[in-house]
Amino acid sequence: MELRQLRYVVAVAETRNFTRAARQCFVAQSALSHQIGSLERELGVKLFARTSRRVELTPAGEAFLVGARQSLEAADRAVSDAAAAVGEVRGRLAVGIIPTVTAVDIAAVLQRFRERHPHVRVGLHVGASDVMAAEVAAGDLDVAFLGLAAGNPPQGVEARELGRGPLVAVVSGRRGAARRRRVSHARARGPRRGRPPSARGLALRRLSRRFGRPGAE
Repeated sequence: MELRQLRYVVAVAETRNFTRAARQCFVAQSALSHQIGSLERELGVKLFARTSRRVELTPAGEAFLVGARQSLEAADRAVSDAAAAVGEVRGRLAVGIIPTVTAVDIAAVLQRFRERHPHVRVGLHVGASDVMAAEVAAGDLDVAFLGLAAGNPPQGVEARELGRGPLVAVVSGRRGAARRRRVSHARARGPRRGRPPSARGLALRRLSRRFGRPGAE
């Protein structure tokens, strides 16, 4: 049993998808599948139930996942402690961002951080502000850049305001809402036509171009 196999199991369990897990771990899907298959044969149990449409943990997989996460956390702590003894900073930094963050140039900040601490693995997570605030409070994220209404600070965490800005609605000039100074959310939204690109995907692609893959998860 190898640590990389444990990481692959955790990635598949979190993404429920072998392709996304392989992308997250920066390996070929065939290599990830082979390693998980080897681990299952070594254990003598199936960790995942695979279908053509989704991947689910088996009862054995659910039990194994708990220990796998604990083992990976212990291994990371051991590496960090050994590095700290000689003055190096190692470990993992979990960063949460909203897709539309503009108060901070996240890519530039992470690039400078990586230059100073090249041995720290940075995990990027894109999501909603309220969800990520709860994840910081729970210890699942180390830091998060959020977008919140004025006077509505996140609860249970330390917070610092980085900037303020107005929200505007961009609508077609042919619609009645364009002639109003103020519109309700429902009126501004109107009927949907087509499917806009995923904000989460756009944010990650922008960061990938600026920040690069090495050292990131």
